[in-house]
Amino acid sequence: MKVLIVEDDYASRLFLESLLDSNGYEFRSAENGIEGLNVFEEYNPDIVFTDIKMPIMDGLELLEAIRDKNSDAIIVIVTAFGSENYAIQALHLGANNYLKKPVSGQELLRLLKKYKAIISGKYSPESLPGKLIVRTFSLEFKTEFSKIPKIVDKIMIESAIEIDDSEKVNIELGLVELITNAIEHGNLNISYIEKQKALDSGNLSELFDERMHNEELKNRKIKVDFFTDDEKYQWTITDEGEGFDWKIIPDPTDREHILELNGRGIFISNFLFDKIEHFGNGNIVTATKFISKKDT
Repeated sequence: MKVLIVEDDYASRLFLESLLDSNGYEFRSAENGIEGLNVFEEYNPDIVFTDIKMPIMDGLELLEAIRDKNSDAIIVIVTAFGSENYAIQALHLGANNYLKKPVSGQELLRLLKKYKAIISGKYSPESLPGKLIVRTFSLEFKTEFSKIPKIVDKIMIESAIEIDDSEKVNIELGLVELITNAIEHGNLNISYIEKQKALDSGNLSELFDERMHNEELKNRKIKVDFFTDDEKYQWTITDEGEGFDWKIIPDPTDREHILELNGRGIFISNFLFDKIEHFGNGNIVTATKFISKKDT
């Protein structure tokens, strides 16, 4: 997995380089957007971490230039306090995620680990001849964090979607977020308050381990139902937890909450899919991607 860092601040760039180097990641770096775009074209990275405010070409302009190339690279915007609205703009332009400054080494490594598993298990669905009328399938699996990338890979293969690679990446990342949420807050019954406290104290892994040692919670299952016709692709994810009021999750678009880690997965999913809907007591979420005429 190849990583590109685009950051004009020397200290921030050095921190990211040292973190990647010490954890065995292959990477290149650039000091501004123009240099970053040149390195991108030569290096063809799988993941790009880019600051927003940079001279010559800023992170949003770099993001647009990369997406204009129809690249399926995963792009993560790095933003500072006071520039929260840029994160929203970046997601609209095709960014896959965002991090706040100062970047947490622990959070960055968790993100890289998740993306590495996705990239190393790229799906390869066969092209379906003829016009697809209706296709459905259901997949059920136990609560297990380490298997999420492989499960999503299987879902993508079975879905056999035929759209641009960059859109496929968005769907895959979105499914990872939604299934992770179903496991964390659904099957493992971790409240958003509990998760926030664990994040603040750096004990998130310990919280997960504690819940996974509970046999009742550990053996709960997740079900994914897929449906497609000539208008849309649709995935419905159902967990076996007690449910929650998803409407009380802080709105990350508020300046007060936008850079928080808690609840960000659901928020980002709204940009990765065309439509997200919650049903019942929060145990069921449906993600829809509409099929445009150019995809058919």
